[in-house]
Amino acid sequence: MAVFKAPRISSSQRSTLVLEPSEIVYDTDNNSFYGGNGSDLGGFPIGLGASGLVTKYNLTQQDTNRRFILLPSEPFSSSSVRLNIVGGIEQVNGIDFIVTGNVLSWDGLGLDNFLEEGDTLLVQY
Repeated sequence: MAVFKAPRISSSQRSTLVLEPSEIVYDTDNNSFYGGNGSDLGGFPIGLGASGLVTKYNLTQQDTNRRFILLPSEPFSSSSVRLNIVGGIEQVNGIDFIVTGNVLSWDGLGLDNFLEEGDTLLVQY
C-alpha cells in the first residue's frame, strides 16, 4: 500500500507559488491543503481533510449591499466557522461576522463597509 504525503510549507512560502494542476501542498500555518490549477497564486483551498472543507465565495454587489452570504448548509456549530479574506487575515467570529443558521453576516460588525464586490471569502466549517 502506498502513502502519499503532501509537501509541507508555510503560508508565506505558499503565497508566492503558482501550483500546477494536480499539485497539492499542506500549509503548516493554517493546517489546510491547497491544490493547483496553474494560474492562482498560492493555489486554491481544498480543505482540512476530514475536519472540514473550505468554500470560496466571490462577493457580488448584492452580497455587499445586503451584508451577508448564504452557506451551502448549516454548520454543526456556528462557533466552528472560520472566515478568511483572500489577501487578508482570518476574521474573528462574533466580532467581524456572525453565523445564524446558514447565514454568514457582517452587518453592523467589523467587516461592515469593508468588504467590496469582487472580494473573495474563504469559509471553512
